[in-house]
Parts: sequence; C-alpha cells; structure tokens
Amino acid sequence: MAENKYLEDMTPEEKLAIIRRDGSSQENILTILLDLQNCSKTSSIDEDTARLVAEELGMTETKVFEVITFYAMLETKPQGRFVIELCKSTPCHYTGSDKVAEMLREELGIGMGETTPDGMFSTKFVPCMGACDIGPVFKIKDKVYGNLDREKVHSIIAELRASVKEAK
Repeated sequence: MAENKYLEDMTPEEKLAIIRRDGSSQENILTILLDLQNCSKTSSIDEDTARLVAEELGMTETKVFEVITFYAMLETKPQGRFVIELCKSTPCHYTGSDKVAEMLREELGIGMGETTPDGMFSTKFVPCMGACDIGPVFKIKDKVYGNLDREKVHSIIAELRASVKEAK
C-alpha cells in the first residue's frame, strides 16, 4: 500500500491515489503537495511528482512549481527525513528560540539550515507559526512542539531516531 512506501518508491498510480484522496482539485493543491512531500525520504517534491500533480489537476508544471517555491514548507531540494522548523518570531525569540537553536546544534551536530550527514534531520528557521502562547516552538511535519527546553528537545530527537530504527 502506498501509505507504507516512500514517495521515491511509489508508482505513478500510488501517487495518483494520494492526489485523488485529497480531492484532485486545484483548490487542494497545497494539501496534496504537503501529503506527497510528507511521504518523501528527502522531505521534497521531485520533478516527476510535480509533473504528475500538474497533469492530474489540469495545471501547468510552471504553476505547480510556483506553488512549491512560494510556500516555505514545500521544497524541491532534498532535505532531511525530519525537517525541524524553528519559529523565529519575536515572541519565540523572547521565550528562547536562540537557545533551542543551540540545543539542536548540540543534539544533531549541525547548524540551522543544514542537514545531518545521515540525511535524517534538517533544521531551518521559519516565520511565526501562530503558537506564541507555547513558545519557543518548532514543527516537524504537521506536529508543533512547544514550551521547548533541553529535556524536551532531547526526548523528541530520541523518539524520532527510535521510530526510524523500528521501521527498519
């Protein structure tokens, strides 16, 4: 079943099943692209997948790439399997996002905007996520983690590493 496969291993028909599950309409393009990207080993949308989306939705490839490059949460270039998006808004800055960036550097051995050598994690700053009440925050896929401290950051990274080992 496509749900258990990586995007890179899916047939066009399996990709189409995801597109159609999400409504197969231009109004749903963002949901479609996010769902496809979340299936990717590299947290990105490859050219063939973008072309398939364009064909299925009756759009030009250029228009699909405009959407992908406009939204910060979509990528055409390979990233880590888990992209940690750290909020850089003013409220998160004042609640310690810079400290969280340092914790991620220590935990993962990479700076912001980099990917771990094993391809498991990438980090990047993003604008406000609208979770100011629980700052500092970061998001991985669709999940927002708030009130971050050293213990939480360590625990989240350990859980993600364990989930990959269990899947093997």
